[in-house]
Amino acid sequence: MQDQAFRQYYVDQNLPVARAAIGIGVVLLVAITILDMFLMPEAFIEKVVPLRIVGMLIPMLGVVGATFLLGQRRWFPYLLLSMAILVGVSSHVTGYMAVKTGAEMVFGAAIFLTFSIYLVLGLSFLQSAAACWTIYAAYLLIGMGMSMPVHDMSYGAFLLGASNMIGSFASYRLERNAREIFENGHALRKLSRTDVLTGLFNRRTFDEHFAKAWKQARRDDKQIAIAIADIDNFKLYNDCYGSAKGDECIKVVAEALGAAVSRPLDLVARYNGAEFAMVLYDPTPAFLESFTHALCHKVVDLDIEHRASETTPTVSLSVGAAIATAASATPEQLLRQADDALYEAKSQGRNRVIVYRTEWGQQTTSHLAAVLL
Repeated sequence: MQDQAFRQYYVDQNLPVARAAIGIGVVLLVAITILDMFLMPEAFIEKVVPLRIVGMLIPMLGVVGATFLLGQRRWFPYLLLSMAILVGVSSHVTGYMAVKTGAEMVFGAAIFLTFSIYLVLGLSFLQSAAACWTIYAAYLLIGMGMSMPVHDMSYGAFLLGASNMIGSFASYRLERNAREIFENGHALRKLSRTDVLTGLFNRRTFDEHFAKAWKQARRDDKQIAIAIADIDNFKLYNDCYGSAKGDECIKVVAEALGAAVSRPLDLVARYNGAEFAMVLYDPTPAFLESFTHALCHKVVDLDIEHRASETTPTVSLSVGAAIATAASATPEQLLRQADDALYEAKSQGRNRVIVYRTEWGQQTTSHLAAVLL
C-alpha cells in the first residue's frame, strides 16, 4: 500500500518536469524538421517528415494532453513509457533513413532521448531502464535489418550503451532519494497524527476526524455517537506499580480498544492520560449499548492485576457515551454529554457504562449536582 502511495507521489512530483521536457522536445523536433527541410536531400524529407509526425510528434502531444485530461494519474507512467519507446524507435529509423539517403547519421538525438527518459520523465528506475534498453535493442535490430556497416553500428552501440549505464545509475539514485524523502515525510505525518505511547490516533486527529464525521452525518442525516472511556483508579495504579507499569497498562488497554473499533468511519484515540475517546458513525442505540459494554468486558478480561483499585482486583474501565443526530445538537454538546455520562459512571461505582439520556438536561448528572452543592 505504501509502495503504491510512493509511486503516485513520484508521478505527481515529476509531472510538471515531464510536461516541460516533452514540450521542449516538441519544440526541438519541429526546429530540427524545419532545419532538415533546408539541409537534407529531398528523398530524406519525403520519408522522414511523415515518420516524425506520426511516430514522434503526435505521441508526444498526445501524452502532454493526457496529463491534463485524464484524472487517473496512475496510468501516466505507462503512457510515458510507451511514448518513449515509440519516439526512440522512430528516432533510430530516421537516423538509418538519413544514412540510406547519403546523409550522416547523428547519434546525439538518441543519447539526448536516453538521458531524458532516465532523468526527467518521472519514470521509476525499472520503467526507464525497460524503455531505454528496449530502444537500445531496437537500434541493433534495425541496424542489422538495414545492413549498416559494423563500424558504425559498433560506435553507436557503445555510445548508447554508455548512456544507458550512466542514466540507469542516475535514475536509481533519484528514485532512492525520492523514496527516502517520501518515507521520512510519511513518518513525520504519522507522528503528528498518532500517540507515541499507544500507537492510537492522538487528540488532534480525533478532533479533525470528529469534525469531518459530523459534517458527513449532517449531510446524510445520520446519527453520530461519542464514547469516552477512562481506566479506573489509574493514579492509584501508577502509585502502586510505578510509571513504567502504568505505561504498559495504558498500551495493553489501548490495544484492546483499538481492536474493537473496525468500521470504516469509526475512530479511537488516546484523549488524555488514561482516557480514550471514540467516534462511532451512525450506530443504533442498541449497538452503542452493546459496543460500550463489550469494551468494559474486554478490559476486565485482560486480567491486569490492580491491588490498589477501589473497584475491582483487576484493571477496569468506565465508559460514558452519547448519541445524537447531527441536526439536533452540536459537536461540543455531544462531547459534553459523553463526558457527563462518564462522570456519572464513575459516581455510580466505576466499571460500568452510562449512556447519556436527553431527559437529564444540561447539568443534572449526579456528578454535576454534587459539584453545584
